[in-house]
Amino acid sequence: INKMSIKEAVQQEDDTVIPYRVQEFRAEWDEEGVYVYQAFKDSIANWALEHQSLGGPDFRPMRMTWIKPSFAWVLYRSGYGRKHNQERILKIKIGHAAMAELLLQCTCGHGHGGTKGRVQWDPERDLSCPEPGKRGEPRKMLRTRAIQIGLSKDLSEVYVKNIISVQDVTVLAKEVGEAHSILLHDRKSNVMQEILYKLPREQVYTPVMNKQGLIDLGLLPGPTAMEVAAIGFGKAN
Repeated sequence: INKMSIKEAVQQEDDTVIPYRVQEFRAEWDEEGVYVYQAFKDSIANWALEHQSLGGPDFRPMRMTWIKPSFAWVLYRSGYGRKHNQERILKIKIGHAAMAELLLQCTCGHGHGGTKGRVQWDPERDLSCPEPGKRGEPRKMLRTRAIQIGLSKDLSEVYVKNIISVQDVTVLAKEVGEAHSILLHDRKSNVMQEILYKLPREQVYTPVMNKQGLIDLGLLPGPTAMEVAAIGFGKAN
C-alpha cells in the first residue's frame, strides 16, 4: 500500500504549493483490504452473512449500488439502521487491487457522468455527535468530505466477486444512534466514550492506482480537485 499522505501530495514536485485542497479517501483498512459499508433488509443481510458475499433472491445486482467507506455516512443514510429495507448494516472487506479496479472505471461528478460507476465527494458525517437540533443523524462536517462510490451492474459484479468478508455491525450502529439521541451533552459524551473502542479506526487510504487515476478522483492536484474545491465547504459548526 502506498502510505503517502494525501496532504503531502498538495505540494508538487517543484515544491509549488497548490492553492486548493485535494480530497482524502478515509477508510478502515489493513494489508489484506479495505472496508466499506452498505445497509440492507434482513433477507439480504442474512444471506450475505451465511455466504460471506452478496447475492440471493432479494439482491438486485442490476441496480446501481453505493458503497461507503465512512461508517458515519452509512449511519446517516440508513438512519442508524432504522429506515425501511435498511435495517441491517454490513461491513464488507474487498482487496486493494479490486478497489483500484472499481475506482479506475468510475467518473467523478455530482449528479452526472459515470455510466459504469460514479464517485462523489459529499460532506463527511461525525460519529462523535449528532447534527445540532437533529438527533436523528450524525453531524455534518462541512470542512471535510467523504467519498461515495456508485457501482453499475458490471462494476457491481466485480465488487461482489472480490468480497473477502462480511460482518454485521447493526448492533454498533444502533448503539451510536442511541448515544446520539441523548439530550444531555455530558451524558452523551460519556456514552460515546464507552463505545469508542468499538468504532472503526478510519485513516487516510491511498488506492493502489497510477498517478492519473488519483488525479481523476481528486486525490492529487488537477481538474477534479479544483472542481470539488469550488463546491466549497460552507461554514464550520
